[in-house]
Amino acid sequence: MSRDDPGLLDALTRLSASVVGTLRSRLELASLELGDAGRRLVITIVACVAAVLLLGGAVAVLTAWVAVALWGTLGAAVLGWIALAYALAGAALLLWLRAHWRRAPPLLADTLTELRQDAALARGTPAAREPSERP
Repeated sequence: MSRDDPGLLDALTRLSASVVGTLRSRLELASLELGDAGRRLVITIVACVAAVLLLGGAVAVLTAWVAVALWGTLGAAVLGWIALAYALAGAALLLWLRAHWRRAPPLLADTLTELRQDAALARGTPAAREPSERP
């Protein structure tokens, strides 16, 4: 066997380089997804805190104005009606938020899809594309 003939050691070296390259690309994809998720989370938290502060001030002033305006006709019942309206609005918001989070894709969905396809290729079976996978 001459030195120029590829041997078992060369094949194993190429195979390990290929595996390491594949793992590296999948880890890069995971880090990009985590970075995007982190940025979205920070923006969402900052926007939510600002909105809560601004809307809270507006609601407090509006509540005082409605209570003063209707106190002569409804008396203390106006506070109960305002509290009921706030409770209904809060419950509707929580229901919307729960539905929003249930529709969101799972964290690292693209990375997991790629890893499943890699595993299927390694087993020699064709990888089926998932319906939620982006083209």
